[in-house]
Amino acid sequence: MGTGTAIVAAYVLAGELAAHRGDHAAAFARYESLLRTYAQGCQKSGDRTGPFLAPGSAFALRMRNWMLSRTFVLNRMPEEGRKVTDIELPDYRARRKSAPVTLRGPGPGSR
Repeated sequence: MGTGTAIVAAYVLAGELAAHRGDHAAAFARYESLLRTYAQGCQKSGDRTGPFLAPGSAFALRMRNWMLSRTFVLNRMPEEGRKVTDIELPDYRARRKSAPVTLRGPGPGSR
């Protein structure tokens, strides 16, 4: 879940920074409001996935292998994952046609 979460977070952060045209405080606040529930769901999902994929006993390993050999279980896994980690991403494409964002910072030659 880490890589996928990072990609989603990067997309939303870049989009919010562009949409808020240099007002990073507003962009960060909107970013957090959009991502908090999603990121928490991903973390919660990861907390369950690790112990399932790397069980601590021979019995749990046999149970995992039995479950993963059942089609009905494999078909349910993505559906169950979406319940915890679903997010509707904003479409930032329409905003691209506006003037580019100017970031204020030290000019060339500044230390």
